[in-house]
Amino acid sequence: MTIPKPSTANSTGTNNSLNSHHTPVSKPFMKRGLLSVAVASCLLLVGCGDDDTEVTFNDVNSAEPTEVETINTFTSNQINALVGTNNAAIPEAECDVVVEKVSYQTVGAAGESTNATAALMLPRGDDDDCQGDRPVLLYAHGTTTDKSYDFSQVGNAQNSAVGEATSVAANFAAQGYIVVAPNYAGYDESELDYHPYLVAEQQSADMIDALDSARAAISEQRRANNTNYSNIGDSGELFISGYSQGGHVAMATARALEQQNQPVTAIAPLSGPYALAAFGDFIFAGNVNLGATRFAPLLATGLQEKYNVYRNTSEIFTPNYANTQLPSLSSFDDLVAANQLPQFALFERTPQNNPTLDMLPPPVVPFASLGFDNTDYLIRTDFRTAYVADALRNPDSLIAQTGVLPAANPQNALRQALKDNDLRGYVPTMPTLLCGGNQDPTVYYDLNTGSMAAILRQVSMQNPQANLNITVLDVDATNASSRPNQQTFSIIGSASTNDWDANSVVADVQTRFAGALQQVGQRAANQVIANGGTQAQAAQAAAGAVLANYHGGLVSPACLQATREFFEQDFDRS
Repeated sequence: MTIPKPSTANSTGTNNSLNSHHTPVSKPFMKRGLLSVAVASCLLLVGCGDDDTEVTFNDVNSAEPTEVETINTFTSNQINALVGTNNAAIPEAECDVVVEKVSYQTVGAAGESTNATAALMLPRGDDDDCQGDRPVLLYAHGTTTDKSYDFSQVGNAQNSAVGEATSVAANFAAQGYIVVAPNYAGYDESELDYHPYLVAEQQSADMIDALDSARAAISEQRRANNTNYSNIGDSGELFISGYSQGGHVAMATARALEQQNQPVTAIAPLSGPYALAAFGDFIFAGNVNLGATRFAPLLATGLQEKYNVYRNTSEIFTPNYANTQLPSLSSFDDLVAANQLPQFALFERTPQNNPTLDMLPPPVVPFASLGFDNTDYLIRTDFRTAYVADALRNPDSLIAQTGVLPAANPQNALRQALKDNDLRGYVPTMPTLLCGGNQDPTVYYDLNTGSMAAILRQVSMQNPQANLNITVLDVDATNASSRPNQQTFSIIGSASTNDWDANSVVADVQTRFAGALQQVGQRAANQVIANGGTQAQAAQAAAGAVLANYHGGLVSPACLQATREFFEQDFDRS
């Protein structure tokens, strides 16, 4: 199997590499020797067999009134205080925000009935943008192992959702959007004992069930003269976004709504693992991403309910970890401390007498060594070997650099399940923003966003009548000189600009991102120097801090800023 090499080929342009369908993984951005100790000491990531059974997701919404609970109300000044003065990318709040929790019925990965909850954020105030018929944002959150994750806990530092929820409230609800943000089945008050992680059919059904229930709640509460709803209504405009896991969920939800002929105004999937099958192959080949030991148990148990990937968990996980269940009421750090999960190591470092794994080239990501250990690792070596053997026999064309689509006929059960949830090939018909950062160590940008952009660009070139409206934004221009043939911003098809000054927005987003990245590194370096460390140690700390905060702390707010600006266009829906 040929693993994509570091390259300067253009993942969003029309150069020779794209014309041969090659979308490589980005060039490593830090020297391997600087990272292991630094990352291990300062990682602060925030949230990342097919049985051929057809699962039908029925409409589970009943005629019963939707259960709604008021959680909190924030004035615009309180929203501004929560955001603080250090995040100038978020504008001052125009509206007060009422945060409600909606309980709704949905389904699990096997189609079983279950319950879930969602945050419903309502703008309120005298400003025209805070009352009347308002657009709806359906938002999908990122990966978490915390079962108590609750998006209605805006401003509550005791809940792990506080950062993402508060940011979405400030960026959207306080600017006049009605926000619907599901917690997903398996989280908060859901009775499901697992989470259908990245199961596209279930997750999109979950999102749509939450949306339908929230809209029903708005109608019911208006009829009941609930003062929180008296001056607010649903305009019918629907925007969809989400980050990381939520980027995949947002795109899958848009696809599902299109298939149902339901109108969607615009979407913004952010930093999502869209090329899920290729991503899995790349990781199993040794390019272990940061956060892998969190994602793997969620993915395995979520896919199991629909695809029967294994007979029992001991077939995939090593004995120490075979009985660990996610999501959990314990934090990830507590699970590591209790020896229920390894912190970094996904695979055995030096398996002996294994000709299949010996065929693999060295990893190309500079931090991959963190993903291996000789004794304490998560995935059984025989399970990995079987996976890799199938990837060698039935390669993903993106990994083999022969195309951009998944393997035609994978035989391994996990690879079959990943292919079924891979979103390559979906062509959005509504205005779309794809956003991420090219040095992301958690969800590899070129492999995911880049491959989607390549596919969509090819569709646009071959079929101009498709009238695609796709904007692709790489928020990270700090390493542009090492990627001379790759674009940090591109438009595919006839993307509308209307009153959205795209070039100005992109410049602002990228400038703010560069400043934030520099601050994260400088802060870590200064701390080392203040503690008597050397310049070399300070450089290691800076590199580790940037790596650790890149996905959740740096790219996320930059892409949310871009999304808000993108959605503010006066979209032509004629």
